[in-house]
This record gives sequence, structure tokens and C-alpha cells, in this order.
Amino acid sequence: MSWLKDLKRGLRKFGEAEKPRAERRPAQGLAAQYGINAPTTPVAIKNISATGIYLFTEKRLGTGDLVTLLLKEEGLSEDSAELQLSLHAHVARQGEDGLGLSFDLPPGLNMDLWSVLVRNIVTLTDQEQVADMFRTLHTIFFLCRLCQAEAEESILLLGKELHPDRTATILKIALTAESLLASEPDALRMRAHPKLVAGILRNGSWAPDEPTVQLWAGLLVSSCSVNAPDDSNQIFVDLLVHLTPTQTKIFILACERTLGDAPGATNANSTSIVISPKEMIQTTGEHDMNRAATDVAYLYNLGLLRKVFDFTSYHDVESFDITPSILGLELFKHCHGSREKPDPQIVDKASAHLANFLPAPQSLTLSDENPPMPTYRPES
Repeated sequence: MSWLKDLKRGLRKFGEAEKPRAERRPAQGLAAQYGINAPTTPVAIKNISATGIYLFTEKRLGTGDLVTLLLKEEGLSEDSAELQLSLHAHVARQGEDGLGLSFDLPPGLNMDLWSVLVRNIVTLTDQEQVADMFRTLHTIFFLCRLCQAEAEESILLLGKELHPDRTATILKIALTAESLLASEPDALRMRAHPKLVAGILRNGSWAPDEPTVQLWAGLLVSSCSVNAPDDSNQIFVDLLVHLTPTQTKIFILACERTLGDAPGATNANSTSIVISPKEMIQTTGEHDMNRAATDVAYLYNLGLLRKVFDFTSYHDVESFDITPSILGLELFKHCHGSREKPDPQIVDKASAHLANFLPAPQSLTLSDENPPMPTYRPES
């Protein structure tokens, strides 16, 4: 797609000297609203460029006044938030038939990239491509808001030669997180550690199903704060990236039942969460109980469950103990927006365990090709 090639070219120009191109274009198919405190007044657009926009209006404002501007596809319903773009602009000049506004772009947004985006939103005619363009724009502005001038690493992910499905997943994680943050009173003041945001989007782009996407979005939300951003959630990124869809379903059920949010739930003080093979099938959709046992064992060895599955018995599997560990509950809570700082001792222990459980490939020697699977007891 030509618009995607343009986007990638624009992204590759990060770091180069800015060369603003102020070519004005008719804004066919683009609608706008504006206002001093909120974009409440619908208005027609005469033209748009990378540096500003001209609005047809009889209303007069003072030169230099700050305006909130909302851009969207013409005819779009009001509830399609991700297909709208809100930005600030200053009144640059007064015309006989309207106002000329100069865009006040957020820190971290490169002018060459913005030029590509503006050109595409007024030249694309395919509705699906226009929608993708607006989602991309919306995501970039959200990342600039979170990471300010250091948003480059996260934005550049959209220009990597990723499979389209991975790029779409990045957009979904970011837009879901923004939607969840929108209900918080300090949403516009929220910031996040740039490296952590990039890591969440990069690793989360592999999410193969909706439940996993939601966990990554929740983890991004919990990484945002009005305080100085830090990367304390990195351990949860390192854990979540290793879960398969089936393991994720087991993990979610275990934590929901422990915390009282699922059918059959007990409470966080319960001694154990035990499910039957029938419940395992209902949860995962898998009928192979040996495979289910392997998934439970893997969750244990990641440190997310309390008890290891007993593979020494030759009898048919009668039950699965999926009681989550303290670390598992912390991961679950942070994947649902909790901003409580994790216990440093838990983090240190989990990090050391992961380094042994999942050693870097280059560290293996000939004698280490088949290292024994380590065990981890997070409660001890």
C-alpha cells in the first residue's frame, strides 16, 4: 500500500534535520471542530499543510490564542474516538473568511513524519486505509503524550518491517490503553518510561489473541503515572511475553478465582485453586490432559503458580492445582492497571530465576545444550 510506504519513509527520517514542507492541500473528506477550551464548534476546512490549517469561520480570535482542534473523517460518528485526532494550534492570522492556525505539535513528533501523515489523511480515498491512517495518527500522538521527546523508539516500531498483523496489534494495545486511561482524572498528565513503553509494544505485538492483547494493554496502563516514570514493570514484561494463549487462559482463571472475579471463585486467602479436567477443557478448549499438565508445569516454572504438576503418576489426570503465586498475582494485577510498586525482593528473585530459566542463547556451551529445567518456589 502506497500510504504505508510513505509512512515508513517518514519514520526512517527520524533524527534528520527537519525540513518543513508547507504545501497546502484541499482537505477533502476531512471535518474539524475547534474551541478555546474544547473543540465544540464544527467548522469547514479550506486547506491544510504540515504546518497549519485554514478554517472557514466568522468567529474572530486573538492572534496567538491557543485553540484545541479536532480532526476526523467527514461523517464519522461522535463515538469513534480512535478515528479522531485532537491537537493544539495557535491562531497565526485572521482572514476575511476565516482563521489560519499554526499546529502546536507534541514533543517527539518529527516534522517529516507529520508531513507524510497530513498528506495521507487528505489524499487517501479508501475508507479502510483512512481509518488505518487515523488509528496510526492517534497512536503516535498518544505515544508522544506518554513519552514526550523520547517517544521515538516506540513510534519507530510502526515503521519496522513487521507483519501487518503485528503492527495492527501494536495499535490495538496502545489505543486500548488510552481508552482505559481516559476515565482517570489525571489521564492527560500521565507519563511512562520510554524504554518500558517500547518494550511493551514490541513484545506485545506478538500477542495472538484478544485476552493476551488485553493483558498487554493493562500492563501499559499500569506503567503510566503522574509521577516520574520508572521501569519497575519490566519484570512483568519479561514474564508475560513467554505465555502461550492456552497458558494465558489457565493463568487468568487461576487469578480470577483467587481474587474472587470468576465463577467458582474463592478469595485471595484460599489455600488452593483446584480444577477438574472438565473445567480445564472448558477453559482452554484443549482435550489433551498431558498437554494441559505441561502448560501448568510451565506456569509453575515461570514462578506464576505455587505447585508443580506431579508427572510421576501413571494414573489419568484427576485434577490440576493452579493456585497462583504471589508473583503471579502481582503480574495479573499489573496487567489490570494496578500501579502499586512490586516488592523489590520479589522482583529481584523473579529476575534471577528468569535469567537461569531462560538463559541467553550465546551463553550456552556444548555441555549446556540440554540444561535441566529449574524449579522456582516464589513463596519460600
